[in-house]
Amino acid sequence: MDKSKRQARLERKRSEQRRNQTRVLIFIVIAAVAITALFVYGGQTRTGRVHDYTQKNGDQLGSPDAPVLIQEYADFQCIHCYNFYNETELALIDEYVDEGVVLYELNLVDFIGQESAKSAEAAYCAADQDLFWEYHDVVFANYSQGNTGGYSEDRLIAFAETVNMDMAAFTQCLQSGEKAEVIAQNKQDAADQGITGTPSFVVNGTVLNGNVPFNQMIEAIENALAASGS
Repeated sequence: MDKSKRQARLERKRSEQRRNQTRVLIFIVIAAVAITALFVYGGQTRTGRVHDYTQKNGDQLGSPDAPVLIQEYADFQCIHCYNFYNETELALIDEYVDEGVVLYELNLVDFIGQESAKSAEAAYCAADQDLFWEYHDVVFANYSQGNTGGYSEDRLIAFAETVNMDMAAFTQCLQSGEKAEVIAQNKQDAADQGITGTPSFVVNGTVLNGNVPFNQMIEAIENALAASGS
């Protein structure tokens, strides 16, 4: 075999080796992505915090006669909403809602995308069974952002299974899309008050934007109480 033929044969072998190496690399990458997805979304549903919510009424908590109404506008994919949930929400409920001072209302919107909409719809389906607040705990316990599948329909149904839901009723509600108009109305209500981001809070008509720390929330509540003469 002359030199040119040997070189051609060697080059063919090298090309075949490179193709094989590329195939192996692609397989490894696909496998890693699949394993990661399985770990993150494949049945790894975390349960929500355990809290005895009192005086529940759909997306509201507290006495309807409370002198202060706090309306939160939130998106389940919003990291600042997630932080407020972890840092402030429970203290607000324990110290003001359960004491009859504040009526707290959580209005879910879909500013970030499709998974914001579906997770919000799911929460309102849970509200039909008086499990809105328990369901919102599970959603935040499995926090996801970026419309990456963390709040897929299958995942949202799996969340419902952790809070003793009537699964047939919940699934029918979610798949029908019947709660989409609730989200649309929340979004319009937010726009009417000049709200364009989440979380935002309306405290007896006064708008507060962003992840409001608890001391600032206390100040807003006390101002509202003083203004109402309570």
